[in-house]
Amino acid sequence: MKRYGLVALLTALMAASVFAASDAVIRATSGKVEVLANGRWEPAVVGSSIPVGATISTGFGASATLEIANAMMEVRALTRMRIDELAEREGLLNAELFLPVGRVRAEVRSVEGLESEFRLRSTQATAAVRGTSFDFDGRNLRVLSGRVQLTNQLQQSVNVSGGEAGEIAETGEVSSGSEVRERTVAVPVTVTSFEETATTFLQRRDELGTGSIRVEWSIEGEAQ
Repeated sequence: MKRYGLVALLTALMAASVFAASDAVIRATSGKVEVLANGRWEPAVVGSSIPVGATISTGFGASATLEIANAMMEVRALTRMRIDELAEREGLLNAELFLPVGRVRAEVRSVEGLESEFRLRSTQATAAVRGTSFDFDGRNLRVLSGRVQLTNQLQQSVNVSGGEAGEIAETGEVSSGSEVRERTVAVPVTVTSFEETATTFLQRRDELGTGSIRVEWSIEGEAQ
């Protein structure tokens, strides 16, 4: 009986090592940063852990830096992010984070002997990450290095490489690369008014007159 008990104990210990769970660790904070765990909001403390199921929240002008296994994540101001899953199994680290509002920047470092897959979900999209650096606000994705798979709610996806951007449109359509660049650099031009200052109407095409045209344009949403 003792032998079987010892075997059972060893099996349990092996299983625990295979399915080892990790916590996110707070490495730095600035401004008002809080953690919701066990139904209570508490101030974030540098060096403390955030367990699975907990939510981190940053206030106006605040930020926090988290270390999650082989990833460093900067939680920007006015962001809420929940940690849904952190588990390591046979050299594969799975992490799933939920971002209902706000923006984060993440850098997933490559570690020899350990593969990792980070999934950052929002209400509109999921960014699946393996060994890369990126910015994500739930709809708009900018990849700094590596490659990220961006998926919408209809499970339509695109791969976004380093130096490229991807986005989920208001219609739910997912796009990346040159399509996004064309939209962000396009300069829409519209004629908003035409004031006729000629004293008489032009009767022939070869007659000359005077007038003025007011043109407004915008670059990345800013009127010029």
